[in-house]
Amino acid sequence: MRRNFGRVSATILAFLFGMGANAQETATAATKHYSIEYPADLGEADAAFASFEAIRTAIDEVFRFSDGGALGNIVICRDKAAFDAYVSGILGETRNQYLFLKYADPGDSRLILYPVSGKTGYEAFAGPALNRQLFLQYLYGRIAEPPLWVRDGFQAYFENAAYDPATGIVSTGAYSPWLETAKNLAADPARAIPPADLLAALTGRYDSADFYPQAWSLVRFMLMTEKGEYQRFLHDAFVLLDLTEDGGYNAAKQADNTALVTARFARLIDPAAAKRDFDSWIASRLTYNQMLQAGMDAYSSGAYGRARSAFSEAATVHPDDPMLLYYRGLVEYADKKYAEADEWYRKALKAGAETSTVNWALALNALADTRNGEARLYLETAKSANPARYGEKADKLLNSLPK
Repeated sequence: MRRNFGRVSATILAFLFGMGANAQETATAATKHYSIEYPADLGEADAAFASFEAIRTAIDEVFRFSDGGALGNIVICRDKAAFDAYVSGILGETRNQYLFLKYADPGDSRLILYPVSGKTGYEAFAGPALNRQLFLQYLYGRIAEPPLWVRDGFQAYFENAAYDPATGIVSTGAYSPWLETAKNLAADPARAIPPADLLAALTGRYDSADFYPQAWSLVRFMLMTEKGEYQRFLHDAFVLLDLTEDGGYNAAKQADNTALVTARFARLIDPAAAKRDFDSWIASRLTYNQMLQAGMDAYSSGAYGRARSAFSEAATVHPDDPMLLYYRGLVEYADKKYAEADEWYRKALKAGAETSTVNWALALNALADTRNGEARLYLETAKSANPARYGEKADKLLNSLPK
């Protein structure tokens, strides 16, 4: 195994896996695409390494770069303190998240990780930070200076990736937290960046707060749209960036790589048409709040089937939102499906919904289902939790119940 520590001092290495005389034994592993150095007692190490490979495979299924070059180096520090010592010894400061250290020679570059305390296997590393850095390691392992939209857009796209240890499958999800920001930016003439300008952007041209979400939305659009010319452009762009027939390293400058792919875009797609297609696509995407509001509006209008569909779609994004669960109960209650309503209300309570409101709803649901004993308990709870709102109303219903 090739071990590339570059300028890392012996002192820093002492912090990598332990502290001084208490340093622990280290181990090495070589997977298909990675050379990994890690604490020998790392919990479920093989499971973690399998997840790294699976995420890399998911990335490669998008890019299809020719396979070659050195193994990607991964260094797993014992804990956050060891990570801080390692990174600050190189950069003079530490980082709050995992870090990919890029060097001119891809064989010297390395991804620095540490496990989350109390977790093992994939769960010790899982999350957007791991996904971003694995992507950057993959990308920079083939291209010295990728176009900015490729780097940032796909970083944001792969943030959402999740690995299932039971199946070995990586999913990227149908929804991204970047959608709301991207929609707001696209609707702001002062900050919206047309597709052709996103593709041509170089480092420093735009504020990252504007560029990053819109690069994500451009990438997502080209991956999702049914218009084949965009998929063709992506395919051609990746082939051009892969560059050499023998799988050699693309050492071109960012400006040259960017010009290469923008020229291909101009040959395939009219910039004005691309802007219309992109604007139409992003306008049609619903944020979570829009999904939730659509369901609430349908419920208010009595369109319970449409409300169920909207809430089901919203549940794919935030399944445990107390407001969503409560409204799903309201829909079933209005449709006289009392057992289903009861179940949703209970889930809402468990998720942290407001106690008095949900208990009032449970009481009405139980009364409609002639479960008077249960209704009495719910009414008492609603009254006790919020006497100003439910005290008088609860007393009226309680007094009307059979003794």
